[in-house]
Amino acid sequence: MSRTPRMTGPIARRRVALTNIGQLVTCTGSERGPLPTLPDLGVLHDAELVVRHGFEGGWEVVWLGQAGAADRPATDATIDLGGRTLLPGLVDCHTHLVFAGDRSHEFVQRLSGVPYQEISRQGGGIAYTVAQTRKATLPELVETSAVRLRALCDQGARVVEVKTGYGLDLQTELKILDAIAALQARFAGDVELVATAMPAHAVPAEFRGNADGYVQAVCTTILPAMAAHAHPPAFVDVFVEDGYFSVAHAHAVAATARELGLGVKAHVDEFVDIGGLQWALQTGATSVEHLLQTSAAGIEALAASDTVAVGLPLTSVFLREPLAPLRTLVDAGARVALATDCNPGSAMTTSMTLLLQLAVLLGRLSPAEALRGVTRTAALALGQPDGYTGRIAVGEPFLGTVLDLPTVDALFYNLGEPVRAWDGLLRAGIG
Repeated sequence: MSRTPRMTGPIARRRVALTNIGQLVTCTGSERGPLPTLPDLGVLHDAELVVRHGFEGGWEVVWLGQAGAADRPATDATIDLGGRTLLPGLVDCHTHLVFAGDRSHEFVQRLSGVPYQEISRQGGGIAYTVAQTRKATLPELVETSAVRLRALCDQGARVVEVKTGYGLDLQTELKILDAIAALQARFAGDVELVATAMPAHAVPAEFRGNADGYVQAVCTTILPAMAAHAHPPAFVDVFVEDGYFSVAHAHAVAATARELGLGVKAHVDEFVDIGGLQWALQTGATSVEHLLQTSAAGIEALAASDTVAVGLPLTSVFLREPLAPLRTLVDAGARVALATDCNPGSAMTTSMTLLLQLAVLLGRLSPAEALRGVTRTAALALGQPDGYTGRIAVGEPFLGTVLDLPTVDALFYNLGEPVRAWDGLLRAGIG
């Protein structure tokens, strides 16, 4: 996505028609259950859209219909999409985008058979990233993270969740929030960032052997300070896993989050099922992430809840692990979202294109279900920030991604080829 100047002035206050749309993917199909074909998701041809500024300071859809329809309202300006595909703005609802340091050497070690535990004993793993992130200055963090965020935007991401969790102390967790705020200012108009506090990502070296003490520090010091930040997080996440944090720890963290008015998310069932999913559902978590080891009973419980199951196929491939049971979750009726999990240790990637392709080829989702996973259900996984529903419908906020493709078919067919988003709407200051 080029950084061309965006149109200003009267167009920002007018009614605008979007015409010559090759394919309009509305994502108005069901948010649960199978979507065998793209028409089930909501796909229109020869459609036009009229949007206007003013929906809580943003844009809203005021008319949608066939090209040339007599009832199309009068407009002040027209943007020709040149036969390109228009979708709801893509959402990457799980990333650890802000960090410092490079762990490519560890990746090669793991590929040669060195166990992760041995790498950790050598000072690697998350401890290495924490050390590098603590040492990095705020400008350094912003600059390195901006490269990753730009790559996501270039592929059409319009909403991106960014977790903290590579500080594990008060000063650095706040520094990461500062970096997220700086990135939001730099990318204003291109992407909306949703911050999630995750100091309960791992136990830092200074609390080794004392997870209880660290959780107490998280609850009494770190989270309250993060909630009081000028740009506070919307959620608190916790890694409920053997060797990390117990269900009791997670309960304490979530209780603090609720007291601070923040939503709750949870990493669960990635390596071992220790009861994290059951706890997360009982506490009303907005989303649960990973789910590689989720049982049949857990899938059934998820399907009966409103909690969103976030699948991370790129992480599984990076770690040479099986994918989460995406097909089974969808068939059971769970809300299933997809995300990159961009992070230095288990998913060093920003490829939303490859994410969608692997969800289809390895996760056995249909293209419609995969697209739903990065639009409608991904928006639900973030609590529909600013009212954004992840679909294109009359009377709802408009946030759009325009792909430089006549249809979405090529998005899945051209394996590994990054699909670029067209920036015509952004240059016009729309959506």
